[in-house]
Amino acid sequence: MAEDHGRYAHEARMEAARNGEAMPDGSYPIRDCGEVGKAVGDYDRTGQDPKVRRHIIKRAVALNCTSNLPDEWEAE
Repeated sequence: MAEDHGRYAHEARMEAARNGEAMPDGSYPIRDCGEVGKAVGDYDRTGQDPKVRRHIIKRAVALNCTSNLPDEWEAE
C-alpha cells in the first residue's frame, strides 16, 4: 500500500511539472497561495537555488499571491 501512495505522489508531482505548477523534476509543486509560503520556507532551508526562487516567484505571480513572498524578494 505504501508503494501505491508513493507512486501516486510521484505521478501527481510529474503532472504538476507538466502543468508548470512544479519544477521539471516535480519538486516545489505550488498549486495555491498556501503552498507559496511553504515553498519559501523550503527554499530557505535547502540551499537557495536561483532557479527555485524564480519558480516560486513565477507561481506567486500567477496565483496572485505575491503578498506571501518575503519582503526582500522582488517579483520579476
